[in-house]
Formats: sequence, C-alpha cells, structure tokens
Amino acid sequence: MKNTTYYKRDTRRRIHVWGATLWPAFLVAGVGSIVFFANIDPATLRMQTLPDIQLSREAGYAIGFLMFWAIGAASSALTVVLMRRPRTPRPDPTPRDTK
Repeated sequence: MKNTTYYKRDTRRRIHVWGATLWPAFLVAGVGSIVFFANIDPATLRMQTLPDIQLSREAGYAIGFLMFWAIGAASSALTVVLMRRPRTPRPDPTPRDTK
C-alpha cells in the first residue's frame, strides 16, 4: 500500500505560495551574491564599514547571501500579494417564502 500524504486544498495552496516565493529568492540570492562578491571582498567591506566587529570572510559571504535572499523573498512575496485575485463576494442566499 502506498504511503501517500494528502493535503487539504488550502494547505497545498500555501505550500505552493511559499515555494513560489522562496525558490526564486534563493536563485536571486545566489546570482546576486556571485556578482556582488566578485567585485567586493567582504573583509575589506567590513573594515570600511564596521571595523570594531570581528567577522570572518566566510561569515561575510553568509551574511551577504542571506541579505540577498531576504531581498529576493520580499520581492517575490510582494509579487504574490499583488498577483492575488480579489475575492468575489458570495451572493446572498435567496430569501425563502415563509408561507
């Protein structure tokens, strides 16, 4: 017998929305990080902006990636919100005869 998980329609929709929001954001973060860090060294950036904080170069790469991912996720989430179809009001039930 198959071990299949069935989700309610609302749950499936939410999973789809989260996937449609986070996956493009991950791709944007990857490309953005590659382009950004190809031109800027995180250790040099730290020394110029926050010299009192001790961060490794790898931590700078991770923080930069997460920053790009947050920006991409916010952009994707805004797109999801703007593309949502407006809810149509349900018609009022017809009044019943009380005879």
